[in-house]
Amino acid sequence: MLARIPVILIGIPLVYALLVMSGDLVRLFFFTLVCLLGQFELSSMLNRDFPLKPFPEWLAALAIMSSAHFYGEQGILFSFAGSVMMLVGFIVLRGLQGDGYRRFVMGIFSLIYLPFCLAFYLLLGKNLGGQLLFIILSAIWSLDIGAYVFGMLIRGPKLSPRISPNKTISGAVGGAISCIVFFLIVRHYCLISLSDGRFCALAISVAIFGQLADLFESVIKRESEIKDSGALLGAHGGILDRIDSILFLGPLCYALLAI
Repeated sequence: MLARIPVILIGIPLVYALLVMSGDLVRLFFFTLVCLLGQFELSSMLNRDFPLKPFPEWLAALAIMSSAHFYGEQGILFSFAGSVMMLVGFIVLRGLQGDGYRRFVMGIFSLIYLPFCLAFYLLLGKNLGGQLLFIILSAIWSLDIGAYVFGMLIRGPKLSPRISPNKTISGAVGGAISCIVFFLIVRHYCLISLSDGRFCALAISVAIFGQLADLFESVIKRESEIKDSGALLGAHGGILDRIDSILFLGPLCYALLAI
């Protein structure tokens, strides 16, 4: 835990500056960089025996993220469709290598998991401001901290021992409560304005799906027989280890907050 403190002390103010105090272009660069690094880690996990550089996925990510920035929702849809066709062309041109369908499935998964989901955070920042992005990230952090504290104090039965041996049911419940309380505090101070129905849906979705997304990445790591997705962030692991909880929430948060 002590080894993580320096990254936390530096990382949180840096993320705040990049999301809240900067403009749309800086957020585009930040999310795109995170996306490309995440795709590299994902490719390494899915191809442990024969590591490869995800060049088609990187090119597609650049197209999806930039299209989201300049053309909004339509940009995401058109660029994603074009990226799928580009990946189809790549598979055909590389010929018969015995893993064409597997390479295609992994490529599609990479596009959905990272650039498609992250692109909606770009739209949220552009349409509703960077402070809202930071609130969502802070809710995830409160979820993680609450899960850790409640899990350590109460312990009890494991949540999913084979997928993530350290997670407990008490930690999952405590994390969800911490996340919802954080949202209530934010709403109390008028930092977020939503109808009661949308607010409840947002708070509960982040509290539940954030944990499911974290477990989903744990499944990938366990089946790849690795502990962390990477070593870029030292004791915090890799990029995917830090953003796994927010990924699938991107489209859902956008639907609840901006549509």
